[in-house]
Amino acid sequence: MRPNETKLNVRAYYFAFAVLSAIALLAPIRAGDLPGYDDALYSDIAREIVTSGDWLNLRINGLRYLQHGPLLEWMQAVLFSIFGPSDPMAKLPSALCGLGAILLVGWLGRRLTGNPLIGLLATFVLATSAYFVKYSAHAMTDVPVTFFFLAAICAWSLKDEDPRWYLASGVFTAFALMTRELAGCALPVIFGIHLLIERRRPPVGYAVASLAIAIIPLAAWYARAIHLYGAWVFAGTSVWMDQAVAGALSPAWRRYTGIFEYAWMLAKSYWPWLPFTIAGTAALMRRRDPRLLLLIVWPAVVALVCAAVSSRVLRYMLPAYPAFSILAAIGLVRVVPLGYIRSGLRVLTPLLATAVIAIAVFPPEVHHAAEIRPVAVAAASVTPPNGRIVFYDAGPPRYDETNQILWYSGRNVLMMFSPDELGQAMRERPTLVFVVDSDTYRKYFDSRTADVIVAQSGHLMCVRLAP
Repeated sequence: MRPNETKLNVRAYYFAFAVLSAIALLAPIRAGDLPGYDDALYSDIAREIVTSGDWLNLRINGLRYLQHGPLLEWMQAVLFSIFGPSDPMAKLPSALCGLGAILLVGWLGRRLTGNPLIGLLATFVLATSAYFVKYSAHAMTDVPVTFFFLAAICAWSLKDEDPRWYLASGVFTAFALMTRELAGCALPVIFGIHLLIERRRPPVGYAVASLAIAIIPLAAWYARAIHLYGAWVFAGTSVWMDQAVAGALSPAWRRYTGIFEYAWMLAKSYWPWLPFTIAGTAALMRRRDPRLLLLIVWPAVVALVCAAVSSRVLRYMLPAYPAFSILAAIGLVRVVPLGYIRSGLRVLTPLLATAVIAIAVFPPEVHHAAEIRPVAVAAASVTPPNGRIVFYDAGPPRYDETNQILWYSGRNVLMMFSPDELGQAMRERPTLVFVVDSDTYRKYFDSRTADVIVAQSGHLMCVRLAP
């Protein structure tokens, strides 16, 4: 590492980056809508919590939901109970957690290296990591679990000064596990490997208590579910495990290529920071400082956990992005002369401020539910609050569209999977309100002159059958 004397007001820059990050992450969430995977799904579960008043039995479309811990939905539900359900409130937990991660990574970078400039640059790197910023605007578990993951690492870094920080790391690990189990499971592994590297024996009482604090909330959550629902929990969980975790891959040899796939995804997307991250990693590998090797173990374990599952998406690697940011900051300080860093910050900060203000005033509007939302709102207008909507979009089941109808209508949905099921629903009439694609309308509804077209949007139509 280089000396701390950078002739740079690090505190002022850090404050500026904090303010700009808050604006960049919070202002744009008022624009756009929610995708069906997984934003609308989690948001509708949270809306159902507020509607029913039942915080312990999560439901989606009238069915029990136990695929993840409930912490994200609880955070959303708290906001919904205060401000009402809306797209911005659904996104706000992720945006706040993204901001928290940007602030914490600067503290951790300074803490681990003793260099305030590295902390400042780590903040800058994470705040300008496009992939991280993108998912901070999504009502999903990825950024919240990243924040809790980082908070647990921060607490762990303080354990040598006061063993009570073991307990704090257990608390944040519990939060991570209650947000997304598989990601949270990496934390105890990281801590165990780091203890081995440090060749340090932890205080047994605090270590055991920390592990108990981490595990008990999630264990109690599932123990209660098993007590209430029995075999249904195992059946539902096994389906999800088969689909997303241990499912077959095609071709079969892809089971062993997960690390290379994630490396390739990072090589394509993590720019301009990837070369500096590699340089920082190489520098730490040469130094072999047990304290700093935490920054190597951390992303390595996250990558191994991600590579072990069959569903491979780069956002699953987001809990490692704070480590990448600190490594990139270390690489920047080692590779780029300090004078260039100072000049770069002086030039880039006003440019960044201009871009942030422009984004805040004219936020990018990405409409994922452009077709669904008008039809869902129209269907809700002709359906009683406890009513249902029949949905059929010719072809394979569209769970993304179904989730958006649930969220934007506030009504349960009867999904039809074949023309025969649709015909039976038209005869038996579990509801009078149907949302179907236009081809299906022309084939099954067009000749029924007494039916009413409530709304049409894109290829979808809302039809109310004649009483």
